[in-house]
Formats: sequence, C-alpha cells, structure tokens
Amino acid sequence: MRCSRCGANVVEGDRFCENCGAPVAVQAGSVCPVCGQQSEPGMRFCQQCGAELSAGPQPAQPVPTAQPVPPAQPYQAVQQYAGQYGAAQPGAVFPPQAVQPPAQPSRPGESAGKGKKKTALIVGIIIAVLVVALAAGFGVWWFMLRDSGTQSAQTQSTSQQSGKTKSGDSKAAKDDKPCTAAPDAELGSVDHSDANLVAQLQLTSNCASTKDGDTAEFKESDVKVSIKDDDGNVIASAVFDFSKQPVKFNGETANVALEFTTRQYWRPYDQIETGSAEVILQTGQSGTGEAGSADGDALAGSDIDSEDAERYAQLALSWQLKHDESAASRFYTTYTTQLSSKKNDMKADGKTWHYVDIYEQFLQQRIKHKNAILIWSGDYPTYTKADASTAYYVILSGDTVDSVKAGDAWCKSNGYGAADCAVVDLQ
Repeated sequence: MRCSRCGANVVEGDRFCENCGAPVAVQAGSVCPVCGQQSEPGMRFCQQCGAELSAGPQPAQPVPTAQPVPPAQPYQAVQQYAGQYGAAQPGAVFPPQAVQPPAQPSRPGESAGKGKKKTALIVGIIIAVLVVALAAGFGVWWFMLRDSGTQSAQTQSTSQQSGKTKSGDSKAAKDDKPCTAAPDAELGSVDHSDANLVAQLQLTSNCASTKDGDTAEFKESDVKVSIKDDDGNVIASAVFDFSKQPVKFNGETANVALEFTTRQYWRPYDQIETGSAEVILQTGQSGTGEAGSADGDALAGSDIDSEDAERYAQLALSWQLKHDESAASRFYTTYTTQLSSKKNDMKADGKTWHYVDIYEQFLQQRIKHKNAILIWSGDYPTYTKADASTAYYVILSGDTVDSVKAGDAWCKSNGYGAADCAVVDLQ
C-alpha cells in the first residue's frame, strides 16, 4: 500500500504516512447485501448475519485532503498538533503552526554601549567593595594590635605586682613567727571614748625570735590586762582576745590600744598617773560575758570575775573619797548641787546597788560634769544633822551656785528633775 501524496510504502494499519505525515486512505470492506453491515476487507461472509459477501470489496472511500504542512518542519508540526488535540482521525485538518516574527535588530551601537556601561558599573562596585574590605581589615588589625599591647602591659604590671605580693607574703609567712609568751607593757597615755577608758600600751616582746630581728605575732586569747597605780591598787582590768587583733612585733616592740568600759576601770581617766602606773599581762585567764565594740583601732575586752571587780570598786570608792576631800571643803560656805546618794546593797531605781554600780555612776557623772566629786555623807554636818545613823556615797556636781534658786535653775538647765537634783551646802 502506498501513500496517496508522496507514494511511499505504508504499512497496513498505519493511519499516517511516516514519510510525509499525510493521512492514509482507509480500505473499506464489502457491504452485506442482506443486513447492510460493513465488513472488514478480505472477509467472505458477514459477521452479522452470515450471508455471503458476493459483491466483493468496496472501493476505498476517499479521505479529505489534509491541509498542507509548512515545508520547514512537516512531521514536527503534525506531532505537535497531534499531542495537543489528541490522535488524528481520518480527514482531520490541523491548523498551521504559528510562526514567530523575526526579532527586530537593535540600533547601531546600542548593545555595545549598554554592555560597556554595565561592565563599568560592575567593575566600580567590585573596586568599592575591595576598598571597604581593606579599610575594615586594617581597622580591625590596628585595634587588635593596640589591645594586645595594652593587655600585655597590664599583664606585665599584674605579674610584677603579683610577684611582689607573693614575695611579701612569702617573707611574712617566713618571718611572722608565733609568740606565745606574754609581753611586757608600759602605759603610754590614757584618754576616754564617751565614758570608756582608752589606754595606749607599748609592748615589749619576750620571744627570742624578735631579739634576732625577726617579726612575730602575739595572738593569744584570754589575756587579762590589768593597770595598777603606784600604791598597787588595780584601777583597770579586763580580759582581751588578741587572736581577733594580733599584735605584730617588728623587732622587739609594738603598740596597742585597749578600751575599758565603766565596769572595767576604777579611776577617772584624768586622775591616772601614767608615769607611775604598772601594766600586767596574764595569759590563760577567762573573762565573763562578751566583749563590746571599741572605737577606732582599740581592742575591747570582756569583764573580769565579778568578785574581783567588786573589790576593786570598793577600794576605788575609798580612794576617791580621800582624793576629793579638799575639793569638797569649799562647799561649807557656798552651794552646789547633789546628783546622787547610794550605798551598798541599797534597792533603788529597780535594782540592788553594789560598789561596782556606785562607782560606775560616779564615772558617768564625772564625764558629764568635769568638776564632779564623791563624798561620804557621814563626814558632813548637813547630812548628819538629819540622820547620823545612815551614811551614803554622795555625788556632787562640784559646780558652785550662789543660792538655792540658782541651784534649782542649774538642775533644770542640765535636765534633772527635783528627785534627781538638790541644792546643798556641807555645813
């Protein structure tokens, strides 16, 4: 069988020519003379009714001529439209393929000019990026170099200081030897902090190491420090813990400040003779209660045994009476003010008074009124005239007033009520 257009051989059953793509004419079979059924070519009997097909094969039915395919790509066009519109049927006509119009040529020099401008812009951007990157890199390098130099200098300085500190610590650890022996002491000076006594002591080490020029520390706890007058009377005593504030001996001597409360000393600070006083340090002594807080660099101590304190206070009262006799004599002919009158075991102001309490009150008044004196009421007529059987320790302000009225004004101006302040003379 041949193609009706190009004459090429066509395999039976193909619907299009494989050479030019033209539709192949379909060979029709015989028509049954009985039932009119179309039969396949070459069949002798009708498949529908079985009648003999005597008329022979029917002539081939003409197929409408397909639209011509553009010669540039005949087969591809057919395949394209076949893919878009489905398989081709006999007599189908395919629309011609749209032809793209040729591109309009650009103006002379237009493409070249745009290309040059675009290339120049890209090159400029690249150069700018490189310049910025180089500048940033240089800045980072400069800052790193500067910081490295600063850190190096700081590290070197720190290392030197650390070396000095370690060297100093090593020397201190090597030279500061413990010194357990109680040092000798001298009373340098005394002062007061409010009503407390502050004593400046000069200590001399009794450790052999300090005599060789080494440094040593005295940091014993429970050390009783007592100060005595030239008659041997204890005028101050307390127990100190030097482990809280060690004494460092750079050589044989060291200075230390100790603070005594009004229950730990028994002599007005301005009546202590520092040149003749004796200072004694005793280790292994126990105190009572807790040490208070001291001002400045002074070390505070705890109380000594209460019986010892009571004995020292009683002796201090006797010493004070004798000391103040001459000052009291001037009030035979003039007035002064009385601030207190107490005796041992007396119950007043909600407590039982003892020698320590009486002398503590005297010290407090002595700080408040620098002329205050202590007298024994049994020694003066103004008291014995009323009741000679009872005597008291009487605290006088020591300030002179011209009259009872002036004395009352003095009491009020100093904040005392009528029960706590009275105008007296000693005659």
